[in-house]
Amino acid sequence: MKVTHVITDTNFGGGGRYLLYLIPQPAFEGHDVSVACPDGDLAKRLADAGVRRIPIRTGKNISYSHRLTRELLQVFRDERPDVVHTHSCLSGRIAARMCRIPVVYTKHNQTRIPDAMGVTPPPAGPVKRVVNRALSELLSDGIVAVSEGVQKELVESGVKPSIISTIPNGIDLSPYGPTAGRDSSRGPLIGTVARLHRQKALDVFIDAAKLVLASEPSARFVIGGTGPLEEELKAKIKDSRLEPYVKMPGFVFDVPTFLSGLDVYVLCSDYEGIGLAILEAMAAGLPVVATAVGGVPEAIADGVNGILVPPRNPRQLAQGIVRMLVDPDMAKTMGKAGRQRAEELFDAKVMAERTLSVYRRLSVRRERPSSGRASGGVD
Repeated sequence: MKVTHVITDTNFGGGGRYLLYLIPQPAFEGHDVSVACPDGDLAKRLADAGVRRIPIRTGKNISYSHRLTRELLQVFRDERPDVVHTHSCLSGRIAARMCRIPVVYTKHNQTRIPDAMGVTPPPAGPVKRVVNRALSELLSDGIVAVSEGVQKELVESGVKPSIISTIPNGIDLSPYGPTAGRDSSRGPLIGTVARLHRQKALDVFIDAAKLVLASEPSARFVIGGTGPLEEELKAKIKDSRLEPYVKMPGFVFDVPTFLSGLDVYVLCSDYEGIGLAILEAMAAGLPVVATAVGGVPEAIADGVNGILVPPRNPRQLAQGIVRMLVDPDMAKTMGKAGRQRAEELFDAKVMAERTLSVYRRLSVRRERPSSGRASGGVD
């Protein structure tokens, strides 16, 4: 089977990490899988992983444009894939439809996104639900939801349940070993790794750090990652007089090593599909304090492998962190439970097998032009 993924991100974010966990899995051995994407950090990572890339010239960090649609139309005619799998790329879905190629769309995040004040919009009304249902069936043969939370929101928005496949995000567990070797001579280290974007609510992490330090002055904090809010967050740390306590080392090239130095992992996002970062933290055996948003509660069972708190609440986030620090035995037990849960529910091998099943079902079910796989469509 020949599969072409389409993603227009230049940064190495959640969608790119998803692809690098998905494509190398044994399920795809013997299949021709490529990724169409622009130059950038993601393209470099794909090259390092040996994934065949098809360069996109006209669609950097955008979902739709007329030029991007025409470029992808030519890509599909040249590649003649059996399935196109898109990641937040409307142009990719339109071009695949024009070529009569089965198209899969992965919904990586929630559909109802909170605003800058953390207020979530109301569910779609009757008219919008009808429009969403029609568009989803017009532009996709199948939709992959990365969590039950995302699946529920898609159905609430009007998408027909029968075209949705819920396939939880998975990761390669092998690089994440036990964390017993941390340096015990220093104070506890609390950290997170994320794109520095408003979604991740890292201002709340900084506010919580200040509250934690009031009761646990030996604690230290680290925020790994880069993004548009980097300077703003550094200024907040400076204005809060937290520079000796909260560090921002930049992009994390080696996530397993970064996680191996932590005692507690924190995810404080305003919204998440499920969050690859917490799955990685679980695989590393770390106890997690996280906001109960989107699909996060499907990964973090409150009181079992972590502590769930409301979003935009630095006080409760700080209380969750302090609970971990004052009860290291509880934290260790939660870390072990997290690793076990990751092995049982979030293995990339299973994600790949289930995704391949979606491709096979769609490629068999959909009628194809007799003159060639991608010969149809509009010039």
